[in-house]
Amino acid sequence: MSAIKCKRVMNRFQRIKVFNKFIKLRTTILLVILLTICLLIFCNTKIKIDDSQQRVSRRSVQLVRYKGQNIGTEFERFYMNVSSDKLMDPLIHKHQFRTFLSTGNECKAKHKFILVLIYSATYKFDGRQIIRNTFGSISNFANRDIEYVFVLGQTTNDTLQGNIEKENVRYKDIIQGNFIDSYKNLTFKRVFSLFWVNKYCKDAIYVIKIDDDITINIPLLIPYLNDKVNKNATNILECLTVFRSRPFRGPRSKWYTPLSEYPFPTFPPYCAGPSSIISINVVRQMYKATSIVPFFWLEDVYGSGFLPWVLNIKVVQPNCYIKDMHASVNKKPCHLFYINNLKNVSDSYKMWKTLETGYKLKQNHTCKCCAKPADAFQRALDQSNSEVDKDETNLEETEWNIP
Repeated sequence: MSAIKCKRVMNRFQRIKVFNKFIKLRTTILLVILLTICLLIFCNTKIKIDDSQQRVSRRSVQLVRYKGQNIGTEFERFYMNVSSDKLMDPLIHKHQFRTFLSTGNECKAKHKFILVLIYSATYKFDGRQIIRNTFGSISNFANRDIEYVFVLGQTTNDTLQGNIEKENVRYKDIIQGNFIDSYKNLTFKRVFSLFWVNKYCKDAIYVIKIDDDITINIPLLIPYLNDKVNKNATNILECLTVFRSRPFRGPRSKWYTPLSEYPFPTFPPYCAGPSSIISINVVRQMYKATSIVPFFWLEDVYGSGFLPWVLNIKVVQPNCYIKDMHASVNKKPCHLFYINNLKNVSDSYKMWKTLETGYKLKQNHTCKCCAKPADAFQRALDQSNSEVDKDETNLEETEWNIP
């Protein structure tokens, strides 16, 4: 009997012990629930505060009048009050560039009238040769000196690099910077170009930046720029101007820009990639401004959008600026630049022949442009931007198709 009583006493202790554990567990669970509720209330309050701040911020965003259009300035927060760690890139901000290949003469003749910088991919030997055989063969026009320089990055292909070096031994018109040549690295190519001009060709009067699918109408460009010199015009940045452009948020887009990289709804006004005309004083100012603007991989937005905006330099789009090459080979050559949208080699040679013939017949003397040639392009861009919001997953990759 005593053994049985002992057993009953032990069970009672066990029940008390279990009960105490239950009380502690219940208390713990209640504390966890209470903390969770507090956390949810805090997060919800923070979200509401953030939303409120964003609404206030949107309402307080200044609209500025720019070239006849209202431009929102949210994008200014990309570079304003930026932390110092975003301004530490050794190339973009510290300008620690090295030139692996150079032309050998580096604009020895002082006061070159035009320095043409041609952005070319390492493998595009044929494209560089087309330029040398056409407008690039004109080093002096109407007593104005012109120099052409192909701007390249590095390649990891030793055979390709060897062929580039042989090409430069023959033509002495290539510069190559210490960065990998790729589409994502075009901003490095842009800043390297500014570095090189400031170091080796700072006495040029104008810098023309073009892609290798562009043909320059030299007989029209020289008198056009002469007129600016005669008027003592400065702070010149002219190009096909893009307004109200929005980032591509579709991951399949060639220009995909996630919110983590750029959380703002629009870009500043900028020059479309194919070409631009820049006075040397603007080149110098842009080079200095690179030290205070964070890196952004879209080269045209960075180099011809943010940099001039920071410097308060207006981007201007001239009349008769650029035209599709294929549609122009048999017409009077009244545009400063022609773009080979079809990448047709024969079109480049035909266009140059048209330009030569037009000069001989003095056709450019009768050119009259009453409207901007790229208005249709801007309308197409606006339409494209509006369609981004409708369906970003079906964006097609397109190049600059200029009408």
